Amino acid sequence: MEKEFLISVLTKQEIEGEKEELEVMTKASLNLNENGYVISYAEEEEDGSRSVTTLEVENGNQITVNREGIISTHMILRKGTRSLSHHVTPYGAFSMGIEATVIESEMNENGGILRFSYLTDVEMKPLGEIEFDITLNPIG
Repeated sequence: MEKEFLISVLTKQEIEGEKEELEVMTKASLNLNENGYVISYAEEEEDGSRSVTTLEVENGNQITVNREGIISTHMILRKGTRSLSHHVTPYGAFSMGIEATVIESEMNENGGILRFSYLTDVEMKPLGEIEFDITLNPIG
């Protein structure tokens, strides 16, 4: 079942002592399946390009993040498990270590919330933490 929603994505990060907060609101789709759900949404970037983000939440304990656009990202987040995330930018590609610290989901066919945070590192040297607070509300 797929419906259209208004998504609010609040991102808070603290990387090497620098704090930043960003909120994006746009339209999104939510597709429930037997293992969890998939959220997909598009954003207009500052340079006029477009990026598409897909969040696949499986069994409430794993999130796969794919972002396609001028900056592309692929991450698999599991609480308490370090993995490598892959990023492609106009300046080159790089990998970063990530470890989910929080994964909370209260989602159903009428929307809901998804919260997750993860620690980042480069070659095992800690960089900081990134938090996402995502809310989906039905349109109409």
